[in-house]
Amino acid sequence: MEGITMKRSKPTRRARTRALSLGATALLSGCLFPAVAWAQAGKARNVEDGKIEEIVVTAEKRAEGLQNIPIAITAVSGATLEKATVKDVSDLTQLVPSLQFGTRSTNIFIAVRGIGQAGQDIGSQSGVTVALDGVPLLHHFMMNAAFLDVERVEVLRGPQGTIAGRNATGGAININAKKPTDTTEGDMSFTVGNYSRIGVRGAVNAAISDQVAGRLSFLVDHADGWMKNGFLKRRNDNTELAQLRGQLLLKPSETLSVHALVEYTRDRSDPSFAQILGRADPNRPTFPETPGYAFPRNDIKHLTFYNDMPNQRDLESVRAVLTATAQLGDRATLTSTSGFIKHDIALTNIDVDATPRNEPFAGSFFPLIGINTKQFTQEFTLTTDLGSRADLVAGLFYMHGVSKEPLYFSFNVFPNYLIYLPTEKLDSYAAYAQFRYNLTDKLRVIAGGRYTIDDKSYLMDSTTAGVPLNRTGSGVFKAFTPRFAVDFTPTDQTLVYASVSRGFKSGGFNTLGDPSLPVNVFNPEFVWSYEAGVKATLFDRKLRLGLTGFYSDYSNLQQTVFRQNTTTTVFYPRVENSVTAKIKGVELEGEVAPVAGLKINGALTYLDSKFGYFCNNDPLYPNLPTAANCVGALRDGVALPPGARELTGNHLPQAPKWQYTLSAQYIFPISDTLEITARTDHKGQSRVFFDIYNNPQNSQAAYGLTNFSLSVGSQKKTWSLSGWIRNAFDKRYISSANAGSGVNAAITGSVGVPRMYGATLYTRF
Repeated sequence: MEGITMKRSKPTRRARTRALSLGATALLSGCLFPAVAWAQAGKARNVEDGKIEEIVVTAEKRAEGLQNIPIAITAVSGATLEKATVKDVSDLTQLVPSLQFGTRSTNIFIAVRGIGQAGQDIGSQSGVTVALDGVPLLHHFMMNAAFLDVERVEVLRGPQGTIAGRNATGGAININAKKPTDTTEGDMSFTVGNYSRIGVRGAVNAAISDQVAGRLSFLVDHADGWMKNGFLKRRNDNTELAQLRGQLLLKPSETLSVHALVEYTRDRSDPSFAQILGRADPNRPTFPETPGYAFPRNDIKHLTFYNDMPNQRDLESVRAVLTATAQLGDRATLTSTSGFIKHDIALTNIDVDATPRNEPFAGSFFPLIGINTKQFTQEFTLTTDLGSRADLVAGLFYMHGVSKEPLYFSFNVFPNYLIYLPTEKLDSYAAYAQFRYNLTDKLRVIAGGRYTIDDKSYLMDSTTAGVPLNRTGSGVFKAFTPRFAVDFTPTDQTLVYASVSRGFKSGGFNTLGDPSLPVNVFNPEFVWSYEAGVKATLFDRKLRLGLTGFYSDYSNLQQTVFRQNTTTTVFYPRVENSVTAKIKGVELEGEVAPVAGLKINGALTYLDSKFGYFCNNDPLYPNLPTAANCVGALRDGVALPPGARELTGNHLPQAPKWQYTLSAQYIFPISDTLEITARTDHKGQSRVFFDIYNNPQNSQAAYGLTNFSLSVGSQKKTWSLSGWIRNAFDKRYISSANAGSGVNAAITGSVGVPRMYGATLYTRF
């Protein structure tokens, strides 16, 4: 995270604010060429002069210095992403505090300050908004498979419901691609590594005319799988990825610009889907078909699992963004952002029980799981100065989305295919505004709000005997989410702020689970968050510090619980939200550039997350009866029903108590034309639980990951040759997990990426 020196003298504060407001026009649409906008858009400057880079962000729809925004935010430039070998969001946790990431099959789990996604299907959404080039995604699995030609990544922590978008009760992530410039240039990189990795990526930028510029970016990445299927004698978690992006920037006049982006992604990487990681009761019999299997933990040391299906995936995605920006006089700018995404995933030959065991489904077993999603978004944003002391951001937002999640299964015990065809539709409408007023040259007040209407409907169709056809559900969820803040600049380089904000995450549907039950609608999630912080850039930009304290009070928190079928012993996961939670913590960030060429970054997060009155049956013990009205029993001091487990005071999933990051980079010349760059990145965290029950078997103990890289290249940045190693000490860890019930009662999940190493040749032309 980089800072910019703050100077708020009486004659310059409004001038600077107005300039940054106009700069937002350039950043959002790419309407100016590199002499202005692209220098502001986050490109590093003064890397070797012993000062911290400046970076400008657009988190609040206008260009502002990172240290001038009264929000807990981390911004990482594209140059830093490359040097730290950060290739996707999962690697971003190496640089960003309070961020958690996990994957399983088609699902991506992102949590900020312990808040993420409860369900695993299309009926629920995350509390962390992810936006690509200004367009928020309906689901996290629609995210790009890799960071391609990225200008900047911004991670906002805490509720961001006013401006950043819908469902942001935990935070927001903005990923911005490099835009076309008026310079004809290009770059390419070639990568080789272990597991037969071969990768090529590049970008070509061209000034077509005085009014038109274009940019073409691409990547192709291949690697063999690093997980071994000991039953089928093949590998999974391989990489087969291709991505192509084209952009055009048109500036027909001095007051109008149009930016168009089209991107295509094809990903045939095969996931492991799930591996058995342990069992709640080590005395239960193991599977005799599984050679060498022992409980309570699978032997992930050798990266081996035993499934009787190969687990194959095919992903295809098309994304388009059209941004038009018009300057309305000297004080106002109107921006229109239109976005369309079509995202299709098909998984075939999936082993849903995570074992080679065929019983009780002996014989053919050919599941197909798909997710087909289309979304369209339209947003209008007006930024304007209101005299010498005030400014305003206001906008209108609309999203239409349709998600389908067909599931096909065939067992010998069923005469026909078992087919589920769930479909969810969304129409979301919102209006927002944020007003800022300078009471004095040093004191500013901020007030804003967003009113959201989410209209959702759901249809479950099925061909399975005994399962009702055309099960439907619908809901309209409305909320007003205000934000109030005050910031104070006691010195030119220091910002002190405090804020209170309300967050809202829309309700949804339990689309999967017990087919004998009607479609269940769960309610919206709400939070009131209180935050105070200080940001300082000191010693002529040699030291930057940021300290944030926060307290968040959640009501109707959406969490996955397990409910037992009324006629069987099987437990089904369901999202419910009759629970409260309180999350408080402290975040410390710092960066120092003590001498020319040397930079050291670090961050430390303390997070105390606890549920309020809460109880539920534990699926790891399926012989216990269903707990009825157990929350009421807790509140009234009545003994819990048999089988109920009190969860009051438990930690939230994906919320480690301690998290830290530490990076160091040193650039030094070895001749008049060559330089060497040495870099290391380390992150660590305390124990993290993957469920609401805080079962030790379903958790990951404290661990740390370390990366190293060393490169030699031209001081003019025209070429470089780098050697790199990620997870250098080959730490084995679990990135996500789930507890099952019934026949297997096993814990399944995903293993973190092992040691990866390789070399990259980069050239710029």
